[in-house]
Amino acid sequence: MKNKNKLIIGLLIVGIALFSIVQFVAVPKYNAKEKRYISEQLDATTHDINYILPYKNEYMGNNSNTVNLFWHLPLATSEIKFQLFPDSFTVQIDYQDILLNIGKESMSHKAFSAFGSTDELNKIYENEVKKSLIYNSTAAFALIGNLKNIKFLFSDVAYEVRREDVEALYDDFDNILNETNWKNEVQNSLTDSAYVTAAAKEILIKQGPSS
Repeated sequence: MKNKNKLIIGLLIVGIALFSIVQFVAVPKYNAKEKRYISEQLDATTHDINYILPYKNEYMGNNSNTVNLFWHLPLATSEIKFQLFPDSFTVQIDYQDILLNIGKESMSHKAFSAFGSTDELNKIYENEVKKSLIYNSTAAFALIGNLKNIKFLFSDVAYEVRREDVEALYDDFDNILNETNWKNEVQNSLTDSAYVTAAAKEILIKQGPSS
């Protein structure tokens, strides 16, 4: 009987120990990893291309698919309104705020210390938005087969992006969704602020204040 009791107590201790490991070690690690992954989807340079591959579709007129794609891309934490124009194969995204505020909000999700002059910070916020617009445009044109134009509207400025201009940024756009190509040609390039500035000049056609 004593041996049986010892066995029961021993098993109980092991059970408590295993529960403690799961509850206080494994679960927090999993939650931290999950939180980090979600945060990475808000940054063009760490966004997981596999996260949006389910939205690959030949037709931009599939409203829910097209809108959900943009909800799973950087800058999607802001209040956004969408309009789709199937006749011109155009998607319009209205960010409901000025460009610098959208950039500031995007940077708030990173380990970023807002130190520097106003001009320096504004350049960082502007670069953040333009980097995301380049990334989002590339993703949208790569995934939505008949999408031809994207309009990005902010309260103070608007940009139009055309498929042919985005495709011209890359050596082999037809295979851009290959994970290695995506990392090397799209994301690694966007870590260079000079590249972002140059690419933005190539593809972001300024339209003036949005209406």
